[in-house]
Amino acid sequence: MNTAALDNTAARPQADAAAQEDAALFRKITWRLMPLLCACYVLNYLDRTNVGYAQLQMKEQLGFSDAVFGLGAGIFFIGYAVFEIPSNLMLAKIGVRATLLRIMGLWGTASAAMMFATTPTQFYVLRFLIGVFEAGFAPGVLFYLTLWFPSHRRAQATALFFMAFGAAPVVAGPIAGLTMTYLDGALSLHGWQWLFLLEGIPSVLLGIAAFAWLSNGPGQAAWLSPAEKQRVARLLADDHAAHDAGGRHTFGAAMRDARVWLIGFMSFLIILGIYALSFWQPTILKSMGLSVLQIGFYAVIPAVAGIAANIVVGRHSDRRRERRWHFALSAVAGAAGLALTTLFMHEPLAAVLCLALASIGISAAFTVLWSVPGSFMTKRAAAAGIALISTIGGSAGLVAPMMVGALKTMTGGFTASLYVLSGALVLSALLMLVALPDSALGRARH
Repeated sequence: MNTAALDNTAARPQADAAAQEDAALFRKITWRLMPLLCACYVLNYLDRTNVGYAQLQMKEQLGFSDAVFGLGAGIFFIGYAVFEIPSNLMLAKIGVRATLLRIMGLWGTASAAMMFATTPTQFYVLRFLIGVFEAGFAPGVLFYLTLWFPSHRRAQATALFFMAFGAAPVVAGPIAGLTMTYLDGALSLHGWQWLFLLEGIPSVLLGIAAFAWLSNGPGQAAWLSPAEKQRVARLLADDHAAHDAGGRHTFGAAMRDARVWLIGFMSFLIILGIYALSFWQPTILKSMGLSVLQIGFYAVIPAVAGIAANIVVGRHSDRRRERRWHFALSAVAGAAGLALTTLFMHEPLAAVLCLALASIGISAAFTVLWSVPGSFMTKRAAAAGIALISTIGGSAGLVAPMMVGALKTMTGGFTASLYVLSGALVLSALLMLVALPDSALGRARH
């Protein structure tokens, strides 16, 4: 009798049972963490991009030019970039609870104060301060996820988090359209003033909720049993050991790692499209003859498409443990959507469908890309590396609004900028396929 075969047969049910227990454990963790983190990210998106809708009224009522708006939209990212790495390094020391309370309380207050801006200088200062206060939020949460999820489960968790980024426009458009249409003039306030107020205050309240609800890591989670805490710790330790990149533990090591810079540049190319659309899509739709209210509801279509892509592609990438082609094909799809939009600039429905294809590709590519850093950085290096990648990528938020505004001024339309953004996505796909080394993909390489 073959005893090895018997041993394998006996071990298989045990392995299956352990896999089911692990799946149930991480579902429990997901349901505890992700709803609140996603709600925070929705407000993060609203408070940094609501100026894209507000400017539909602000430019006329305050006399702001496209150049003023483009600089004000972009200057946010100067403050964001300068303070992002210090914020993330501080998070690693003081924990996510205190960090989210600080970040969300301050950004919500500054965002609400935007209702008092009446001059370009005030506009610039408040946008800069919002960037300073928001710095570290998204990379901080991404680092936080590395404390809970092994790398082979992280793309799905990341997809859920970025789903909020995609879901935000679903509510952003209708909220902005309804607020600016029906509250315009209420209590002697303009519609755009109400928009800043009603989207700023909830961030403060949710920061308080995050402090009360979240724990800084599995070891401090009172809602996990001792056995569950030990299981998470063991899985994470095994995962870190498997992906330990030779003891890279410091910010200096992250600065010297070419993989970090390459992923940061790829993130920059993707985020160019994200923020160009976030700030200028309302203006693109307005140029097609749509009202503010119509713009708000048309914007839902690309947002819903992006959410679906986040979930489906992130889950499939995790299941196949493959990143390269999931990213590259998504980026090319996004490029095709942006390029096709230029053919339908006078047909709103067709243009929105093309923008939906762009949203599908950009959202999926962004999700898959952010599942990569944890595959080659250890826990201590992850805070610095993720912050550096996010800072490099986030600088696209400064470039994109001003670039699109400048090209619009030079050419009289959006066609040139859409082609530039499309080219950036194609370049990111090529870099993933030919430049990123296998060592950056850990177990995800195929």
